[in-house]
Amino acid sequence: MRYVVLMDCIEAHWNRRSASYNDFVVKGFADLKERRAWQDHFTSILGDAPLNILDVGCGPGIVSMQLAELGHRVTSVDLSDEMLSCARRNAETAGLSIDFRKGDAMCLDIPDREFDAVVSDYMLWTVPDPEKVISEWSRVLKDDGILAYTDGDWFNDPLSTPLRCRISDMFLNLCGNRSSCDDDDPEFRGSDLWSRTADRPSDDMRMLENAGFRDIHVIHGVQKKVLHGTRYYAYGFTNDHFTVTARKGITSSR
Repeated sequence: MRYVVLMDCIEAHWNRRSASYNDFVVKGFADLKERRAWQDHFTSILGDAPLNILDVGCGPGIVSMQLAELGHRVTSVDLSDEMLSCARRNAETAGLSIDFRKGDAMCLDIPDREFDAVVSDYMLWTVPDPEKVISEWSRVLKDDGILAYTDGDWFNDPLSTPLRCRISDMFLNLCGNRSSCDDDDPEFRGSDLWSRTADRPSDDMRMLENAGFRDIHVIHGVQKKVLHGTRYYAYGFTNDHFTVTARKGITSSR
C-alpha cells in the first residue's frame, strides 16, 4: 500500500511541476551552446553511430530530443501524463520523431534486450526502489549495451552550503524560478526516499555492480560542462551533477 501511495505522490508531484520544469529545459534546448554541450557529452559516452535508445523518466523530452537530433532512434517513457504532454509538444515543435510512452521505471512494458543504450536524467533519486529500476535497465539492454544516467546527491551534497544556496537563489530569481533549497513537496521529498540517506554516487556503483554491470565510471561536474552564465549559478552551483556510465555484462543465451 505504501508503494502505491508513494507512486501516486511521485506522479502528482511531476504533474504539478511539469509547466515550470518544461520552461527550464526548453530554455536550455533553445540555447545552442547548452544543447551542443549536452550532445557532446552524450556522444563522448555513446559514440557517433545511430543507436536504438530508451530514455527512462524523459520528463518534457529534452534529452530525447537532443539524442534524436543526433540521429538516434529514441523511445521515451515517463510516469507523468503532464510531462508527456509537454514532451510531445516539444518534439513536434522541433520536428523530431520520438516514441513517447507512459510507464513505470520499475516495471517497463518493454521486451528483454530491446535497446542498444538506456539513458536517464535526474530521475533515479525519485524512485521507491532504485535497484528494481537498475534491474529493469539491465533487462531491456542488449548484451554489452550502454547505460548512462545523470543525477545528483540532492540531500547530502557538501556543495549545498547556506551561502551557495543564497547565491543560487539570487540567480534563480533572475530566471523567475523558485528557491533551489526549498522543500516544495514535503510528502514527495520525505524520509522514505532512498536518496535522502544515500551516499551517492558510491551507492549507485554498488547497485550497478550487484546488477551485473561492468566498466562502471562516474563523470563528475557535468553541470560545469553544460550550463553557462546565469543558468550555471541558478541550477548548477549547489550540487555536483554526475553521470554514471556502465555496460551490461554478457549473459548466457536463453
